[in-house]
Amino acid sequence: MNVGDLLSAEPEPMRVEQIARVALDGRSDDACPNYFSALREALADEPPPFGTKAYSDIYRNVASDGRWLAVSLITNAEREGDGATRLWSLAACSRDKDERLQLKVHAVDESRHALFYLALLDFAFPGMTDPQFRLELRKLSPHYSMHMEPFPVPGSPYAKTPSIDDFVQMNIAEIRTTIHHLMQRPALSVHATAENKGRITPILDSLLRDELRHVAYTAKLIERLSQRAARPDFHHLVRKRLHDFNQITSEELGNLAFDCSVACCEKRLNCRAKALSVTAFIDMPT
Repeated sequence: MNVGDLLSAEPEPMRVEQIARVALDGRSDDACPNYFSALREALADEPPPFGTKAYSDIYRNVASDGRWLAVSLITNAEREGDGATRLWSLAACSRDKDERLQLKVHAVDESRHALFYLALLDFAFPGMTDPQFRLELRKLSPHYSMHMEPFPVPGSPYAKTPSIDDFVQMNIAEIRTTIHHLMQRPALSVHATAENKGRITPILDSLLRDELRHVAYTAKLIERLSQRAARPDFHHLVRKRLHDFNQITSEELGNLAFDCSVACCEKRLNCRAKALSVTAFIDMPT
């Protein structure tokens, strides 16, 4: 399976693993054996709702409302900007040179993605937002660049040394975001004018490439760090985090939301818990 297959495939239970494999260029289990073993076990024990056709059908139905989809794009921009600051803090605190660079690149990507979602808003729904409000929306992006040096964002719970737990959460989140992206493409096509569809597609293609790259690098880091962990602990961690994301997803669905706003997330225990480590899992010393 390749990226083109992902774009045309119908939602199915295997979708989560398929995205991971496409991200890793279709590599066999030999490339990341620990990662794929833990992921498959977690998927069997905790089947994610976001990989199902029912989930996709609900999204398609609510996204037929242009106003809902426009607000969703703004929420996406907000979450990408917030994610960028979290990654920026983790990058600043990483003691591993390669890890630090990859986190920095990821943060810059997310910062740019916030602006991409606003561009999608402009092209899919031109004139829907008040010009002054549209200018304010640019503040959702921290505007990071590779020329800048990462620093711990004041007050951020992510101003800490990154752990395998952080990368497991990122990996699952990026897979879920990829699924959201695959659902969003046809929804935007319904609302955009023929002229603007040609402007939307390159943005969507860039977003998808980046999301798959994020899935790949986090999977590789997870594989590397899992070498220092006991197998039962590592498998428990992946299963626990998938369970957390499943619960968050189910709660969001109750509100017909696909990625709630930052303010909403801060009020909910499960969302806040994503910033905390699984206490049963201990990273072994290097």
